[in-house]
Amino acid sequence: MKTIKELFWIILLLFPITNSYATMVTQIDKRNLNDPVSADKMGTVQFNDDGTKMFLTFHNSSNSGTVAAREDDKINEYTLSVPYDISTATYAGNNERCSVVDPEHSSGNRTTGATLGFHFADNGMKIFTMQRGLNNIKNSFVNRLDLTTAYDISTCTYHSDVNVDTNALQNGTNIGDRSTGNNNNLQGMFITNDGTKMFLTMNERGTGTPQSIKQYSLSTPYDLSTLTLASSTAISLQEHNPFGITFGNSGKRLFVSFKGNDANSFVEQYSLTVAFDISTATSDGQLDLQAIDSDQDDLNDITFNKDGLKMFSVNRNDEIVFEYDLACAFTVIAGKCPSITENKDRTGLAIAQIEIAKRNIDHSTNSALNRLSWIRRNKDKQSLTNLNIDFNFNNQRLASLTEVVRTSAAKKREKDKDENRGVFYWSEGSIAVGKIGDTNTSSTKKIDTDAITFGADKVTNENGIKGWAFRIGRNNVDVGTAGSNLDTDTYNITYYSTSPIENDTKFLDSIIGFGKLNSDLLTVVDGQRLTAQRSGHQIYGTIRIKDEIKKNNLTFIPSGRFDIGHTILGSYNESGSGGIDVENQHIRTKKIRASVTAVEDVLNEKYKLKRNGKIEYIMDLDQSSKFKYTYTGDSSVTFDDSLSSGALHSINGEMGIDVVLQDNFSIFLIYERNQALGSGHTDKIHIAIGYLPNKETNYAFNIQGSDDLRSEYILSKTINDFELDFKIINEDPFDISDIKQAFFNLRKVF
Repeated sequence: MKTIKELFWIILLLFPITNSYATMVTQIDKRNLNDPVSADKMGTVQFNDDGTKMFLTFHNSSNSGTVAAREDDKINEYTLSVPYDISTATYAGNNERCSVVDPEHSSGNRTTGATLGFHFADNGMKIFTMQRGLNNIKNSFVNRLDLTTAYDISTCTYHSDVNVDTNALQNGTNIGDRSTGNNNNLQGMFITNDGTKMFLTMNERGTGTPQSIKQYSLSTPYDLSTLTLASSTAISLQEHNPFGITFGNSGKRLFVSFKGNDANSFVEQYSLTVAFDISTATSDGQLDLQAIDSDQDDLNDITFNKDGLKMFSVNRNDEIVFEYDLACAFTVIAGKCPSITENKDRTGLAIAQIEIAKRNIDHSTNSALNRLSWIRRNKDKQSLTNLNIDFNFNNQRLASLTEVVRTSAAKKREKDKDENRGVFYWSEGSIAVGKIGDTNTSSTKKIDTDAITFGADKVTNENGIKGWAFRIGRNNVDVGTAGSNLDTDTYNITYYSTSPIENDTKFLDSIIGFGKLNSDLLTVVDGQRLTAQRSGHQIYGTIRIKDEIKKNNLTFIPSGRFDIGHTILGSYNESGSGGIDVENQHIRTKKIRASVTAVEDVLNEKYKLKRNGKIEYIMDLDQSSKFKYTYTGDSSVTFDDSLSSGALHSINGEMGIDVVLQDNFSIFLIYERNQALGSGHTDKIHIAIGYLPNKETNYAFNIQGSDDLRSEYILSKTINDFELDFKIINEDPFDISDIKQAFFNLRKVF
């Protein structure tokens, strides 16, 4: 016998008993919340938008549905210290209740049955309730109550009602007519938030009209007097005793709760091909709640939290509220999880990953092209060292020695002009901010990018230039308003070259680069934080042909450009309930550009200035990317969503200046705006302060030790949502005039 028992436990361990609900629906809690006054039956559960308030309807089973009993029909309010956590529910008090029975009929001329269902609409400013027929009287009503403050039910006042027990509203089958023996009941209701559609569940206890859901239209939103039956869109239900009815946010998921035969309580899920059109509904299957908890033997109503990852149900007789976690939003049936495209924040975060990959290629490529453009604008200076080179001479003796080198080089500049073939070092800092507005599929995205590029190049024997650039960037994207975020570090190395193809005005620029991306992802769904990390690699290339046309002090530079790139983002797994497992993703870049740049030379005794502007047209030939994933709690279905980023057409504009002062200090500024047609925009700023050395002063010295007397002065200030950082570095802390470096950074905060 002992051996048999041991064998039994081994089998259980090796082959565990599975439950189809175990991964899809997990019961978290249940609470008995009896009415503190007199009612003894619970009807419906609802929440406010942020889940900090829970509302329950109560009615009294005594007095056989008399007026006195109906006056006990109330909506009670409970405060939740943790959103959507029923274990933290506290009764708000009798002063926060709402009386459901309207004063117009309290004298007894309308003897209605129990208030079973209610639903908020119009963002918590209106309440719609239903009361089923009683005894032999055809008087099933839908009522409207208005609130002066959203979700403050203590401010509820009666507005209007409609008797739905008419031939016009029932297509000849009166649901409340018990005198015929059919005993039909109105038991559940739902109204869309825009107030244009209403749905009612009908129960038939005898012979005649089957259980059904009927759909109604309101020609004037929320106006019950304009209610009409859409007779062609009724669902006949095969199960007995339908009560609660609700939809997912998208309107493409329908849920009906049943108290079936043999006290079985279950939820049936439907999928709709057209939002809120039940004529397009097909059944996905049923969830037996009593199989999860035997106390769920008198199911009345169900509802979901805002983002569909929690479900709540009500036991009518025992006055119990149940809380469940779901494996995916608005789904209780395995294999029926919805696409993330039904959640705009989730979709926006997935699209943001595509956009960052493409934006990183653009920015890395543009840094190298900016370098080549600056060289051509300043080719008369006999030095290719960029204006924002960072000299860091911490030792005063070396700084003095450098001045001697500069002076000597200046005297020899003309003589050695043709021999200038050294390596030249440069750097570039950039800030990019932008916003892509809300779309049909994606929430608003706010973009913030910072980067610095270091490079080195030299003149070739063919009078061209070749060099390398290394870029480090940080990309931050906020998606929606709930807190979803994508934070990405990027690292790029780029080889660039240019060579003349005709005279000294036509050039061919070419680029090839490699990049690495490391991302931290945060998806906030209903206050729940789903985190993940993702890495990626990319390769890209660019070919640009440009010409220079000089007219007096103006130079026009037309150009054509083709970009190509390929990014592979690795797989990742989100943590928490409702998380997804994402496969490797391939993102391709193919863009065609055409631009015209104008450069103007402005001469002054104190400075040399070059003003430049550019207008560029961009066509994105490959906007979409496949996003493949499964749900962690339900891997039976793999989704393969095609996500589109950016726009087919966009316009890029630039304005900039190069200023070189007499002492060779320079200021370089470019403002760039990319406007996607029909989409969002990105603003980018390149700004630097630096020194233009003569000829071969191409070295930065950094000597650390006891002789290092460098001092720094840093000032940070926020002015009108602009963050300004100012930094000064000098060699002698006792001589403020001996400034060797000055930097400032300007950032717009959105």
